[in-house]
Amino acid sequence: MKITKWKRNAFVFLLGAVTTLGFAPYFMWPVVLVTTAFLFYFVNQVQIREAVGIGFSFGAGLGAVSMHWLTNALMIDGGQFWFFCPLVWLGFGMWFGLFWGATAGIAALYPAGIRRWLAFTGAFVILEWVRSWLFTGFPWNPLGNIWDYSAVLQIASVAGVYGLSGITLLTFTAFSLGIRKRFLWIMVGIFMALTGLGALRLISADNANVWGTHLRIVQPNIPQTLKWNSQKAHENTEKIIRLSRQKSDGITHILWPETAVPFVLNVETDERLNLMRALPQSSVLITGAMRETHPALHLVANSIFVLDDLTNIHSVYDKSHLVPFGEYMPFRKYLPLQKIVPITADLVAGNGVATKPVLNTLPASLLVCYEVIFSGAVVDKTNRPVWIFNATNDGWYGLSNGPYQHLAMARMRAVEEGLPLVRAANTGISAIIDPYGRIVKSLPLGTEGVLDGDLPAALPPTFYAQGGVWIPLGLALALLILAIKFPAKKQT
Repeated sequence: MKITKWKRNAFVFLLGAVTTLGFAPYFMWPVVLVTTAFLFYFVNQVQIREAVGIGFSFGAGLGAVSMHWLTNALMIDGGQFWFFCPLVWLGFGMWFGLFWGATAGIAALYPAGIRRWLAFTGAFVILEWVRSWLFTGFPWNPLGNIWDYSAVLQIASVAGVYGLSGITLLTFTAFSLGIRKRFLWIMVGIFMALTGLGALRLISADNANVWGTHLRIVQPNIPQTLKWNSQKAHENTEKIIRLSRQKSDGITHILWPETAVPFVLNVETDERLNLMRALPQSSVLITGAMRETHPALHLVANSIFVLDDLTNIHSVYDKSHLVPFGEYMPFRKYLPLQKIVPITADLVAGNGVATKPVLNTLPASLLVCYEVIFSGAVVDKTNRPVWIFNATNDGWYGLSNGPYQHLAMARMRAVEEGLPLVRAANTGISAIIDPYGRIVKSLPLGTEGVLDGDLPAALPPTFYAQGGVWIPLGLALALLILAIKFPAKKQT
């Protein structure tokens, strides 16, 4: 019985939805093998127009389901934005569908078989990179992130997450060409060899720490409904001070999450001086907070401050990659809508990633919230830091998949750059991650507490840290060229 186009596309939509199980917190990569193999099986049998529809259906299912956790943010403050929930599912379904549909359409320009298989992966890698910057970019859940708890993750130190995505898709979709095809077993062999090299890299890993740097990450677990409540401001500040003061010898640096204090830190001096009670003598506080950038205009930035034990400000980083509809309203003149973040004016963007000096330890790249998800754009290439600090507030997303997926992408940046990454999150998941992407210590989602630990030492710049996104893009272009040059007689 011949399946109708509608039923086929509905089935492919379900395949995309089920692919969500490959990402955090599930990491069921065999599911992704099955779903992507089926996807390419259908794409390999049709012309361009139908291929676009198949790819779009798959991406729509993946986007709508894997991003469902964003609706939690709309239900904060009494759910005043609840009516936007269907738009989140529709919007992200269309966003993911756009790129998967374009991938399938480009692949369908090539003859069915080996050529289309190569082109499918080449186009996918390029378009996954495009997704990272188009319309300010939102590269959430790249395919390579299904490997966070596998030695395969180490491939990212050479090819980055986009290269890892390409290798994954090329291997998985090879199964749709038939189990008797030598290309399948060549790909499986290559993939197993790369996995073995990743395991070898972990076995020979250096577990050294930075001498004299002892961290305390504070996770206050303040519900988002109370975080900006003016009646709770004093109580929230006292809570994070109390947690910071828990007895422990040798703490040199105390790390707080994004907007950890409910005031403009560089303006409200008395409130800032009160934070001294949290700091042991000679210690350093690194905290997220609002910063007034233009006093006359009362403009503020979402920032990270480095303070000494007298709360003098020694360095500041302003978030440069702002969240549309959250931290600013695009097309404000035409969209008379209120931002989700309870600050009337749009936030001011900083000048880009920068390496900042940190008192009593080595310089760091300071990143606010989702800035950590942008592969190849988390450190200053001309002034390489020695570690990365990511202050975030995942309280917007409740006890959902979102914080787990956010952590997974942070781990990927550590592997790509060969740098330790320390993450302070309001409601979790706070963690110390070594330059191999291994979680040294962490605090679970939705818990209150402190996490004490040493700062892992950095590795020399990885191959990906030196070459950046040009490495996976070069590999993708090579696949597209190979798809043109591949002998037609060997297509099946």
